[in-house]
Amino acid sequence: MASERPLRFWSPLPFVCATVAFVLSGHLLTSVDRQDRSDGLILLGSGLICFSIGCVCRTSWGISFAHARRDEVGTLQND
Repeated sequence: MASERPLRFWSPLPFVCATVAFVLSGHLLTSVDRQDRSDGLILLGSGLICFSIGCVCRTSWGISFAHARRDEVGTLQND
């Protein structure tokens, strides 16, 4: 099934974006400047949103396999 392959590629990307946002927010939160700290909190919130989007994406990908017919699942695992 051709539609499953792009989802398999795109599903880890929100987790990558969340990791980058967490690292940058940690750097900003340890800064001395108050403006950098507030920007770090905002970036932390954005990272949490990216993480939740990644969780929804992975869950919907797993549900799509649960509802797939047996012959389609066998062909996807052979890729």
